[in-house]
Amino acid sequence: MTPLSPAPAAEELGARLRWSLAVDQGLGCLGLYSVLPVLGVLLATGSSTAFVGIGLFAYSASAGLSALLLNRWLTRLTYLRGMAGSMVLSAVAFGSLPHVGSPLAKVALLVIAGLGVSVHYLMSRVLIAEELRSDIGRNRMYSMLQIAVNLAAALGPFIGGFLIVVDAKLLLAVVAACYLLAGLAVFAGVPGGLRPAPAAAAWPISGEVLRWTVTDPATRRLVVIGATGAFVYGHFYSAIALLVAQEFADSKFLRGALIAGPALAIAVFQGPVTAVVTRIMRRGATPFTVLVRGSFIFTLALFTLGLDVPAWWGTAIAVSIFALAEMVFTPMQSTAFAGLAIESKFEAFNLRQVCWTAGEALGSLAGGSVFLTMYYAGAHHVYWLALAAFVLVVTTLLAWGSRRAG
Repeated sequence: MTPLSPAPAAEELGARLRWSLAVDQGLGCLGLYSVLPVLGVLLATGSSTAFVGIGLFAYSASAGLSALLLNRWLTRLTYLRGMAGSMVLSAVAFGSLPHVGSPLAKVALLVIAGLGVSVHYLMSRVLIAEELRSDIGRNRMYSMLQIAVNLAAALGPFIGGFLIVVDAKLLLAVVAACYLLAGLAVFAGVPGGLRPAPAAAAWPISGEVLRWTVTDPATRRLVVIGATGAFVYGHFYSAIALLVAQEFADSKFLRGALIAGPALAIAVFQGPVTAVVTRIMRRGATPFTVLVRGSFIFTLALFTLGLDVPAWWGTAIAVSIFALAEMVFTPMQSTAFAGLAIESKFEAFNLRQVCWTAGEALGSLAGGSVFLTMYYAGAHHVYWLALAAFVLVVTTLLAWGSRRAG
């Protein structure tokens, strides 16, 4: 396997850099979550249903994976240019969306917007991975970004829902402004000369890393637990959102609270949860161990959804547990992949992104098709119990394998 890069000197990022990254992340995600919940509505205006699906898929695929295609070029940029430039790219693309009429042009703009989001996500996470040496320090910083993301996720849908009624062009202008401000925030703290380590290979993930992933049991377990968590996470905006829409069709407040509530809870409680995780890690727990515990918490949320209890409180308890699982699992997944013995952190995060995107996409597919079919058949409780059993078995086997390996 490729050797580790020399360990960076810092245990914690400087205050200016920490807050610059957090503000940049928060503003960018405020733009994203203002448009994402209503993007389908925007695309549907004067268009076919097929185009709506194509447009949403184009954006999602680009936001998830497009940075991988630019792997060898991104390492030639400084973090400042890459992160600020990617935000400008998304701002221009979203801001131009209402001013083009061609469906093909709209899809192209969505791909460009997704590219900006993808590049920004990758470079910001790699910066943290390369500048911090400890798992605890990395997890604290990823948790700080998680708080910023979820504050935006809690506020954005209200902004989008209000502005789309007023004027779609105004909404997208506000979205573009958020991205531009995010790009400016980077200049407040990211050093101009700081750049990623050179790419170890021309491909996003080298053949050597792929072989190591397949043959090294610990890395293989990390990939599987990461994809499993992403698979469950993919159910939130598919199956859980559909369940809430079906069960609480007469209560806009309850629907909004159940969907937006977890984001607000994460924004409020991520700090205390991270403090608990830090104490656990100081006692010797590895990132993989924390991921296993997060996956078990996901299982508990799924099991709760499968109980034959009144829908309102069963769903409320389940989404609360789901939010706790996300607070434990999501920052730690970035921390775990950052700690892999891979020379290029770009490769490590490309591997993480493939793992997460594949799991989330499959979860969304199952949650949007299989769940809905079983819901209409009156068997949605069976779906949740079967899913909980599947995740429980996978997680238990992975935990057993890790313990057996010592």
